[in-house]
Amino acid sequence: MRHQILLVHDEQTTRDGLVAALDKEGFIGIPAESGQQALDYLQSGGKASVILLDEHAGWTAFRRAQQRDPALASIPVIAISPLQGSPEAYTAHELIDIRLLITIVRRLCSSGAGASYPKIGAHQIESHQVRVRVQVA
Repeated sequence: MRHQILLVHDEQTTRDGLVAALDKEGFIGIPAESGQQALDYLQSGGKASVILLDEHAGWTAFRRAQQRDPALASIPVIAISPLQGSPEAYTAHELIDIRLLITIVRRLCSSGAGASYPKIGAHQIESHQVRVRVQVA
């Protein structure tokens, strides 16, 4: 079974790049331009094993709505945010390549639906012009 990963990002180039990376790794990347579009997709019966959510695409409103909906509350969310400044500004321990993001997504998917997900500390991932702060909520 291929897991569906909902990717919410307002920048099309970034969204397309990350969806392509997910697809290449055997997932089905489902793109959404905003938190509201993602909620509409999920509330209309769309499925997602994991949600990658741009912090600037309505993070707070999305998370509140997700947590109020019992059918959506257990889907793990990984926060991603736009890269600010040059990549050289980040130390080596802050940078994690897309392989780690895929590994985390794969781990969350293999944990099974309804599992209790531990919070993962903040890590910075730089790829496809985004910095990804891995924080499973």
